[in-house]
Amino acid sequence: MNKKRLRQWMAPFATATLILNTGYGILAPDAVASALPTERHNSNLTGLNTAQLHTKLATAQGRHVPVTSGTKVTTLTKGYGQNTYLNQMLKVMSSQMVTANIAPAEVSNLTAVPTETTKVNLSWTNPSDLNFDHVKVVGVTNDVYVDNIRSNSYMLSGLQPNTTYTFRVKTVNKSGDESQGTTVQAKTASIDVPVDKTPPGEVSGLTATNVGYNAFTVNYILPKDADLSQAIIYLNGKEVQRTTGTSYTFSGLIASTNYTVLVKTIDKSGNISGGISIPVTTSALSVDTVPEVTGASVTSVNNYSVTVSWTRPSGISTVSLYKDGQLVTDSSGTSYTFNNLSSGQAYSFTIRSKRSTGALSSGVRLTATTDSTSSNSSEVSNLELDSKSDTWIKITYDMPSKADKVKIYVDGDYEGTTSSESYKITDLREGRWYEIKVVTVNSNGRESSGVKISERTDSDGYYSSSSSSSSNYEKARDLMRIAENSLNASDWRSARDAISDLPSGTRKSDLLDRLEAIRNRAIGTSSSSSGTSSTTTTSGTTSSYPNNAVSSYSTSFTLTPGAKSAYVDGRATTMAQAPRIINGATMVPLRFISERIGYEVNYEKATKKIILTRPTDGKQVVLQVKNSTLAVYELNNSRSYSTNITAPVIVNGYTLVPLRVISELSGYQVNYNTASKQITITK
Repeated sequence: MNKKRLRQWMAPFATATLILNTGYGILAPDAVASALPTERHNSNLTGLNTAQLHTKLATAQGRHVPVTSGTKVTTLTKGYGQNTYLNQMLKVMSSQMVTANIAPAEVSNLTAVPTETTKVNLSWTNPSDLNFDHVKVVGVTNDVYVDNIRSNSYMLSGLQPNTTYTFRVKTVNKSGDESQGTTVQAKTASIDVPVDKTPPGEVSGLTATNVGYNAFTVNYILPKDADLSQAIIYLNGKEVQRTTGTSYTFSGLIASTNYTVLVKTIDKSGNISGGISIPVTTSALSVDTVPEVTGASVTSVNNYSVTVSWTRPSGISTVSLYKDGQLVTDSSGTSYTFNNLSSGQAYSFTIRSKRSTGALSSGVRLTATTDSTSSNSSEVSNLELDSKSDTWIKITYDMPSKADKVKIYVDGDYEGTTSSESYKITDLREGRWYEIKVVTVNSNGRESSGVKISERTDSDGYYSSSSSSSSNYEKARDLMRIAENSLNASDWRSARDAISDLPSGTRKSDLLDRLEAIRNRAIGTSSSSSGTSSTTTTSGTTSSYPNNAVSSYSTSFTLTPGAKSAYVDGRATTMAQAPRIINGATMVPLRFISERIGYEVNYEKATKKIILTRPTDGKQVVLQVKNSTLAVYELNNSRSYSTNITAPVIVNGYTLVPLRVISELSGYQVNYNTASKQITITK
């Protein structure tokens, strides 16, 4: 039987790889054919025992395979002799072979450093194989020095002085399979030569610089020891880095937290110094509250442009202007015209005060709708007060030739329609201020933006000067608190009138600031012309409120991780970014929820800091991407606190925060139903 026929005969065995139970090498079926003599009769194989036979077979593969069996092979003769040899060879092989398991990769960076006359320190880098379990150290004579080492170093002791040793480090997988091993030599020190047991000198000049709320850098000077190896850096007792450099930067820390930095040195003999340490405290999260502009208003609206104006606060020389949430320009003036707009389209504009440091305020929002190109209306002129009493106000105006009639609005509510050039508004309250708007309507039904005037009904001593200033202030403050809590239009007007009656001063200014904050959240800056509702636009999302309400927050959300569809107050909607479960934490889109519960969101791109401000209660929440600290500031109560959360992340340009943040914002209850896999957020 020649080699080719033997390979064909043994083909069924080729799918299994066999390994000798001695662990020294693989002997595949092809090796049998490779070792067979080419002639049909070979007396050189006569009388060989299986050990010698396997040796010959292994020699054909170029490897050493010792076998202990002593069974001899019968004399080979033509025909039957070969079959007898083959049968006995396969029988011996099958009794001495087992299914192969692949051993892990070898260790790397293997070094041996004598530390004393009888000790040698071995160190190495373990392989990254998933099935790697431990290493064992053996001598060249296969004597096992130590097994089950799961670290990356070991101190061998009990050796002879001034003696050269060869050590083999083998890797072992979880099934017990061993690698061939990597060898290294080391000579123990002579008794006459002293062993270096002196640690190197310490670092000097250890200082901390660039201390921030989540990072800082330490600098130091290394000692000049000739055998110095490197410095070892510790944070709060835990080793974080070994380096030959002279500085190291810690990052990902927690604000307002005490840390201890320890720097030790190590020499080439493995001696480690005691170390030098310093305390470092990270800084607190700081919030720069930039004052807002005042008097912001839309002063002109055309088919393709809108002009806005404002008054800058003290110390602010620049404002940033946004259209529909996108930065347009920075301006040092007090007005700006947004050009190249589309006709008949609603826009949102934001004016944000900007410090020289780049810090921005939350911003004041305005909305306006450009005129339609098919509109033939123009505004009334000479709008003025004709007469008034304590319960009614009469206005007059000149109607343009293109106008067919006018609509009258009082504090954003539809009052009536007339073709006359005067109108009497009745059923008003004594001593109250009212904002009156006159909108022209042409024959095609097109309406103008409207012209406004503010007037107050007569007072019969409702807040007479005979009352004390202190009493009037207390009453105005109480009305303000009622308006802040109820966000009701009527309560807001009552507070407005009471504050207007106060004498000028700091206390009045403070109340007026709060009044403006309520107005921005409550009544808004533009009114509908349908006579049925007022409309406030925030960040491109429009919400309609009843006539007697000034604001309405969403009270329920239903979200599903991985899905962009959601329900807000029972109405179906779509989110730009779906919630996700990241590292076991349920993360939800921050802006989608926060703006619907009264927060204005400001994102600082440079620092990745997120500042949420709610004007109605003066609450401010500060987060930062990849930072696990949440800071809360209750400005009206002069109270602040911080807590740890799962760090916010940015996914597809949208900030996701853990559910816990939502409850911190305003006390909403959050729940994740594992059965339905739905998130519910309710007030």
